[in-house]
Amino acid sequence: MLSRRLLIPVVFAIAGLTAAIPAKADPAQDAAAFIDSFGHRAIDALTAPDLSNQQVTDRFQALFEEGFDVPYVARSALGVFWRRATKDEKAEFVPLFKEYIAQIYSGLFRQYKGETFKVKSGQPAGDDMIIVLSEVKSPDGPVTPVQWVVTSVNGKLKIRDVKIEGVSMVSTYRDQFANEILQRNGKVAGLIDALRQKTASLRTNGSG
Repeated sequence: MLSRRLLIPVVFAIAGLTAAIPAKADPAQDAAAFIDSFGHRAIDALTAPDLSNQQVTDRFQALFEEGFDVPYVARSALGVFWRRATKDEKAEFVPLFKEYIAQIYSGLFRQYKGETFKVKSGQPAGDDMIIVLSEVKSPDGPVTPVQWVVTSVNGKLKIRDVKIEGVSMVSTYRDQFANEILQRNGKVAGLIDALRQKTASLRTNGSG
């Protein structure tokens, strides 16, 4: 599990990416503007003092769905086990994964301590992907480099991964979920049960 310092940067984009950006001549510029413009809306959207825990979680989950290519991220997080999962397991896993992410990251938003977010540039990558380089600076000085993997899905820009100090969010969850499955006799159903329990615990303990 990533530390709070490494998780906070993800919060900026997950919470703030809520709309398509008008097309420009430069796809890399589009992607950078996408991350920059909406990332800066995250704090205002989710740190209002009158929001309940559940309201923050609900808003976060809705924005996560809009800003990320959720079907792709969910499949990638499950890795090779996606192909082994039954149709019913896949149908249950995706919404549970979304809620699990929302519970974790909305909890982090309530720990926000004035971090600032800056987009540096966008760079074309393979397979129609754009890498957006950014950094998050803590009030006490440390700067965390963050890379966003952005692509166009049905005419809208979407995030497919976030790399914090070189560590992929998708790969981190893929490793975590693979361990959970292997500890449960290789059954995806075992992971689903574990995620359901963890999500319920986060919800009950007020982390989401």
